[in-house]
Amino acid sequence: MRIPSWRLDVEREVDLIEEIARLHGYDKFANTLPAYAGAVIEQPEEEEDHKLRTSALALGYNEAISLTFISHQEAEQFSAMPVIELANPLSEEASVMRTSMVPGMLNMLSYNLNRGSDNVRLFEAGNVFQASRTTAEQLKRICLGATGSGEPPSVRLHQETRHEEARALSFFDVKGDVENLLHPFQHTALHFDPQTADYYHPGRSARAVMDGVTVAQFGQIHPNIASVRKLRQDVFIAELYLDQLYRHDLRQVRYEALPRYPAVERDFSFVFADPIGFEKISQAVTVLGLSQLRSFIPVEIFRGGAISAGKYSLLLRARFQSGERTLREDEVAQWSQEIVRALEALGGTLRSQ
Repeated sequence: MRIPSWRLDVEREVDLIEEIARLHGYDKFANTLPAYAGAVIEQPEEEEDHKLRTSALALGYNEAISLTFISHQEAEQFSAMPVIELANPLSEEASVMRTSMVPGMLNMLSYNLNRGSDNVRLFEAGNVFQASRTTAEQLKRICLGATGSGEPPSVRLHQETRHEEARALSFFDVKGDVENLLHPFQHTALHFDPQTADYYHPGRSARAVMDGVTVAQFGQIHPNIASVRKLRQDVFIAELYLDQLYRHDLRQVRYEALPRYPAVERDFSFVFADPIGFEKISQAVTVLGLSQLRSFIPVEIFRGGAISAGKYSLLLRARFQSGERTLREDEVAQWSQEIVRALEALGGTLRSQ
């Protein structure tokens, strides 16, 4: 038997089998699936990926996908990693494997803004690539991009029906989103500092450091970059470095009964020099090891007026609570004095207590 010369589609054994099945009639075969003896194997980081993805969706971000190629100029502007050249690039704008997800996110935000979408929240999970001595290395990332209103979608819809003006998105909205994404991971210490890349606004960006390792940076895009890309709205970006973040396990959800005994709060008003940030203040109190200290947070900051230049006034609130008994006044007074001494050792001046 020979294959007719006009049947150019029949080349392999499987093509011949398909032809026999067609002539026999597909409807005459039993409607069953072939047997499968294997098992579904989840990826090692599937649980962490799922947690971050569902959290980003819950925060109002929509998942997006961009090209994994960027230009040489973008690679140099948004990363210091060695690039991987494409042998046959689609264009000069897509000539290297991406070393950062920021260019793709900015392109997607610009695409939406140019088509009348003023409130945009996107996230992309993927890999960035860097050249090593022997092979290409892939690093997992999540990049968030946002612009427009700082209110969640449900609040924005309510405001639109009442013709209320929405509050503009700010640095602190994005910081809150990053904190929400980092919270499920176990860690001893998490602090933020202003050491970010040059493509971020120097006064509206921060780096997240978890147990001494950088796990994220975020903030408003530098005005010069926004101007070049013709972005007229304030645009905010967040980058999470999953290769560093996933060194921390997810928290195990545990039930803890509400405390039966009342909490005691004490406020402290201090004047600090500008170089003393809250991270140093928090660390100074943490090392005291006060077992009944449940929280120590900044409440209010003030500059100007009677506060001299180069300094600021900070209202701090300490919350003490025991799960076994009611705290005594002399205990709280002693702990408060320890906090005051620790903050004065940092150079702070107590205004009132």
